[in-house]
Amino acid sequence: MDGTIIGQGSFTVGASVVNQYIPIPSGADWMRVVNYTQAGTIGGAAAAGNEFYWQRGMAPGASFVKYYTDGSAVLNGDTIAAGGFTLYDPSGQTPGALPLEGTSIVTTAITNVVRPVVSTANTAGVSVGSIVRLAKVGTDTEIAGPVLGIDFSVGAVTANTSFTLLPASAALANAVGLTTGTGHYRLVNYNPLFYPRTRTITNITQAVNGQVSTSIPHGLTPGQEIRFNIPAESGMTQLNPQILNNYYPLGSSAAAIVQTVVDDWNFTININTASYTAFSFPTVAQQPSSFPEVTPFGEDTATALASSGNQVPMIGGVPIYNANSGILADSLVNTGFLGMILGTGGLGTISATAITGPAGTAAADVVYWVAGKSTYGGQ
Repeated sequence: MDGTIIGQGSFTVGASVVNQYIPIPSGADWMRVVNYTQAGTIGGAAAAGNEFYWQRGMAPGASFVKYYTDGSAVLNGDTIAAGGFTLYDPSGQTPGALPLEGTSIVTTAITNVVRPVVSTANTAGVSVGSIVRLAKVGTDTEIAGPVLGIDFSVGAVTANTSFTLLPASAALANAVGLTTGTGHYRLVNYNPLFYPRTRTITNITQAVNGQVSTSIPHGLTPGQEIRFNIPAESGMTQLNPQILNNYYPLGSSAAAIVQTVVDDWNFTININTASYTAFSFPTVAQQPSSFPEVTPFGEDTATALASSGNQVPMIGGVPIYNANSGILADSLVNTGFLGMILGTGGLGTISATAITGPAGTAAADVVYWVAGKSTYGGQ
């Protein structure tokens, strides 16, 4: 039936306004969002969006929006081309959905430091927390080493000038020897469908409880068991499984247990690494080399039960969709879903001031949404 509602719900904005991922069965042909808090608030913020509408056929990120200007009860209408609605389909099969990878953008340089700065004239769509993947151009071999093909979180952005790889808490253990960086980058818009996930390691500390840093958010919880695969070039190979006579001898590092989650990129383990060989990230001079990785594979029930309040797999404070919690937090699940990404807003076609988006205007905003199907799919 035309106009059938296939989903509706609400959410409350957390401490900061971030994109909201809304699962919608069978996808959607239209969606309406109302910010209940901002609809009854005058002067709370400049260009505070309170009603949004999307229909299939509109470009990714677009939205019709109604908003109040600061200090006025007059309701204005406009459209935004970014920061509105974007269809979500991690299989990459839905027309008009967010692509699995963004378009290739040229980079002109990269600095040789523990948080490399990548120079580019185009940072469209890149924000703090975005995931990027670098590659080389032609025969340039300087970027073909330690950072090629690895996904990195973005830690800082200077619009249309550069972006910095990694937050400060997950910086590389050492500078990797890059000198040019001519190449390109792509935005990576999806995690692998299945959780838990293998991650690239950027650093491991020498400590009573070694702290492991990853290049993108790990999503682990205390109690999860992990294995390391660290190449000789990176040192600290004592963490690798030590095989003797076809079995793992008692006391070997066949597995480690996540003790605490420090933040999205860091966790501590139950192994004293103070006397281990110092960890280093592979450098240009050490190529070709594999890269240090950590792979979850099980759960230590005692540790999980001792940390029962932290047994919800999260990234950015948002639970990972469909992941189990408690002592089953390590269980393999398919996290894919069809749905919609609600954005944080952008410049209007008319308004010279950025209009806040359907993801909310401020902390504690209460937002309602409804989505449905159309007979002809809206195209």
